[in-house]
Amino acid sequence: MHRLLAAAAALSAVTAFAEPVRLGEVRQNLFATCFASDSEGWMVGELGRIFRTADGGKTWDRQDAGTKRPFLAMSCLDGKTAWIAGKEGIIYATKDGGSSWQLQKTGSPRHIFALQFADAQRGHAAGDYGSMVHTEDGGATWTVHNVPPEVKLPEIALDTGVEPGDVNLYGIAYGDRDHAWIVGEFGIVMASTDGGLTWQQQMAPIESTLFGVYFADAKRGWAVGIDSMILQTDDGGVTWTPTPAPIPGRSLYDVVVSGQRGWIVGESGTVLKSQDGGRTWLVEQLPIQLAANWIRDIWMQPDGAGLAVGSEGLILRVDEKGLEQVKDRPEGAPS
Repeated sequence: MHRLLAAAAALSAVTAFAEPVRLGEVRQNLFATCFASDSEGWMVGELGRIFRTADGGKTWDRQDAGTKRPFLAMSCLDGKTAWIAGKEGIIYATKDGGSSWQLQKTGSPRHIFALQFADAQRGHAAGDYGSMVHTEDGGATWTVHNVPPEVKLPEIALDTGVEPGDVNLYGIAYGDRDHAWIVGEFGIVMASTDGGLTWQQQMAPIESTLFGVYFADAKRGWAVGIDSMILQTDDGGVTWTPTPAPIPGRSLYDVVVSGQRGWIVGESGTVLKSQDGGRTWLVEQLPIQLAANWIRDIWMQPDGAGLAVGSEGLILRVDEKGLEQVKDRPEGAPS
């Protein structure tokens, strides 16, 4: 029996080819990025696309997990260990830097929009129709969870016949190994104090969809969503306070804060920056030709360097100076 299980596991692992790719050839929508160090990172998106860099984004290789289903979320711990997730509950894991990807069975057919690992063992993912999956062994096994029935939705949701188990969950963040948060439709915010095993609702002062959430530690966090909504907490989500946005009417998709620097990204080329630890936000101007692009995900290292990705292969490098579109270097140009 053990031999049969080992053979089945081997068959579900796909050895990824490493094919150098020019960024000008990346035209698919990119939904997630993750950097494990200043040099090693990934970005993923449509058609099962996986791209990895080992030199901080100067050059990229395309990897393959053996699926054409889109990858919508990812989490990485180091240059070897990462997970990617997406449509129909798929999760793939690598322990060798993406040289091979192992399909993990979650037991859920629902789309996964958010995925985070607190460490090499504990991870949580969330998606449509209130679906959640949790692992305590690095993804070898997953347990299916759902939005607790005691969660209360606003009248606008109840009037349309939406129940708590129907809401889409779009963002997840760990403040530390035990404290985690999930956000989604109708302003839903849920928190966990046991690493994602159980969840309790936190009351946010809004009824509109939240797409992204980030916690710098177990107390300080931010959430962003529709209509330029920015929420902030300094007490682990016991209270959430709206923060004025410098530009109205935008859907904001992701937020990250490290030290005094912070970034928010969203639709129509929207980028907001903070220079005071996420207390206030200013508009970061991008070239006018990027106004039609949405930016879905942003990742930042503690030193302020990072990457943001979005529609039609949009890639932006993050540093202390701001955001700059990443393009192929001309042939013969110095690296």
